[in-house]
Amino acid sequence: MGATTDLLGALRERLAAAPDADRLRPLGLGRVIAGPDALAELPAAVAALVPAGAEVALLADRMPMRRGEEDLKPAVRALLEADFEVRPVEAGPADGDVHADEETLAALTAAAAGVAAIVTVASGTVADLGKAIAAAHRLPHLIVQTAASVNGFADDQSVLLRSGVKRTTPSRWPDVLLLDGPTLLAAPRPMSLAGLGDLVSMFTASPDWLLASAVGIDESYAPTAVAIGRDHGEELLELAPRLAGDDAAAVVRLAEILAVSGIAMGVAGRTAPSSGMEHTVSHLIEMAAASRGAQTALHGAKVGVTTIVAALVWERLRARIEADGLELRFPEPAAMEARVRRAFDPLDPSGAMAAECWSDYARKLERWQANRSRLERLAREWGALQPRLDQLTVDPARLVAAMRTAGAPTRFSELDPAVDPDTARWALANCHLMRDRFTIADLACFSSGWEEADVEAVLGEAASLGAGL
Repeated sequence: MGATTDLLGALRERLAAAPDADRLRPLGLGRVIAGPDALAELPAAVAALVPAGAEVALLADRMPMRRGEEDLKPAVRALLEADFEVRPVEAGPADGDVHADEETLAALTAAAAGVAAIVTVASGTVADLGKAIAAAHRLPHLIVQTAASVNGFADDQSVLLRSGVKRTTPSRWPDVLLLDGPTLLAAPRPMSLAGLGDLVSMFTASPDWLLASAVGIDESYAPTAVAIGRDHGEELLELAPRLAGDDAAAVVRLAEILAVSGIAMGVAGRTAPSSGMEHTVSHLIEMAAASRGAQTALHGAKVGVTTIVAALVWERLRARIEADGLELRFPEPAAMEARVRRAFDPLDPSGAMAAECWSDYARKLERWQANRSRLERLAREWGALQPRLDQLTVDPARLVAAMRTAGAPTRFSELDPAVDPDTARWALANCHLMRDRFTIADLACFSSGWEEADVEAVLGEAASLGAGL
């Protein structure tokens, strides 16, 4: 559980020497402090960024958190108050269910006005809000990561709600990411398992990004950004069994791999290295729950379950192309707009959600239509692309086995709270309609089809592996 300073140095050297360096953005994460007593280094890390006695905002939700036998948030505040003035900024209601919507972001941004720096003690959504607030005020930002649950701590992007739709929004790299062993181990185990789920997305998101480049929808594909995270794929699958017990070193290592994954997204300038079809399904499940005022399972847990399904979609389409070739479809915009509205109007009868989704999807559809000659050539020459895709994908059965040994959910019904079958089917069937990112679900829609019968067929294959519904 040593410090990862050398890792960041090696990454910077690798990025500078990369053959695709012109496609990459600078690594803006200042430091990663990791180890069995990393929290003790927080005051010095703040002091390196702001003068002694300066006012620092302490951003956190209202849920109690532990670090061994002590209450984490008061402990962090006491550490900071020895050298700084601390302004508590609390996010969300007493139950801790924070939403990164426009109203919440505006209120927290106002509450942090005038401070010299922000220290965020959080996981997930609150960390995204902290990055957005730091960007708005152009402030130094330090994150005390409280769970190894997602990879979004270490990049300069935040997932925020816009008209009820989750959108990845540019924000700010943290200056310091602190990975404290006792804090990470004290988090509920399902959060670490959610981190595993968030990371296995590399096996479907990275081929989605390569596919998007091949079809001309997203020309930004950067092999180095993919490799930074994907190089840890085998290690991740081997690490999974250790996450079933109280192995602090394994949890810290998981957090370090999550940080590397976040860095990959940051230097790519987009979440594509680890966000593809599997993430859009998770986002749709979250949007459906929000429309009912209901809670939903941890984001990474949903991503992990859906990654298995997405891997099966990749496998299924590969078999179809090998058997019958790749025959492409070019649907009319009016037909696809109607499909988008049928998918999302039930969640938001005002039409705002459907309009937001269509505004993104329409751009993707326009590029698909404009690239017809290129796409037809790709269909004829698919055999040249397939080996590159095979290097990035993984056998779905291996995913199921790794997640099972860790104790992670592999079925929607095993999530907490469970996702009902109808919602899972709806999210899978409509995931490609949410935004302009091109994934394997889009290629399925524009070739062999991605209708209810196709979703059922994939879910049947998932069931045979102990996954799916």
